[in-house]
Amino acid sequence: MNGYELIMTIQRKMQDPEFARRFNNLTEEFNSVPGMQQEVMRIVQIQDEHSRQKAMDKLPSKVKKLVKEMLKLING
Repeated sequence: MNGYELIMTIQRKMQDPEFARRFNNLTEEFNSVPGMQQEVMRIVQIQDEHSRQKAMDKLPSKVKKLVKEMLKLING
């Protein structure tokens, strides 16, 4: 999914109050880790599962958990 598709998907799903609440909570947690927001958005856009996993392996464990939750939320 490219950046535009990601934004459109998130905007569409934000109509659901439960999705919006969970997304906003995760976003707040990402923002509490300096520099991670941009890295997470880059990882979310990676199409190839192997490449995405390699990028996630480089993240701190707390951020890995947040990325997995964000991917599950967006793709679910």
